[in-house]
Amino acid sequence: MDPVRGEWQAAFDSSSITHSTLKSSIELMIRRALLNGDMRAGEIFSANKLARQLGISNSPAREAMMELVNKGLLELVRNRGFRVVQLSDRDKREVYELRLQVEVEAVRRVAASGVSQSQARELQRLADETSELAHPETIGDYLEADQRFHIAIVNLLGNRRWTGIVENLRDQSRVNGHYDFLSTDEHLSEATEQHRRIAQAVSDGESDLAAALMVQHLEYARPRSS
Repeated sequence: MDPVRGEWQAAFDSSSITHSTLKSSIELMIRRALLNGDMRAGEIFSANKLARQLGISNSPAREAMMELVNKGLLELVRNRGFRVVQLSDRDKREVYELRLQVEVEAVRRVAASGVSQSQARELQRLADETSELAHPETIGDYLEADQRFHIAIVNLLGNRRWTGIVENLRDQSRVNGHYDFLSTDEHLSEATEQHRRIAQAVSDGESDLAAALMVQHLEYARPRSS
């Protein structure tokens, strides 16, 4: 599937965009295509073709794709291009186990440390935002809102590396289809209700409850025996 949409291509026509900004913009475009399922695990894409479609030089397109290689979302295939990473069962188990460690501990620490009233309101707002978008026809927007909610919690730790690890693990899960179960209003409604309960537990300083709710929320990512 072609990852380049017409609305994206228009964003790269300005000659005022610097090389570094162009690379970051292309990386964001590709990442969204990966996370929304427009680029599927196992598919191969060419940086040269992408550059031609956008009307830019090869260098920023290749650099953007190499950055996603470094993040474990793409892999370089010699003489062919870049393949969307397809996790093995072992890989999926490792990602899930790490997420249990870093995401659950993050929410536990944030709740234990306490949040301000403004931070509590923001978490509730972000949880409500996921609820408003919880429909199969707006699944792309929902997933972006879902990411904002979870990263907002981790950000309260004030640890950039911790946030980066969580973002990367969540991206790897999403690229490999762990979010495909969100195909019905029922599943989306359940997920958003969990968001609300997590936000409330964090706001109330209920660290053990918040951690338990996060474990429950991550159940979708637990690898099933084949």
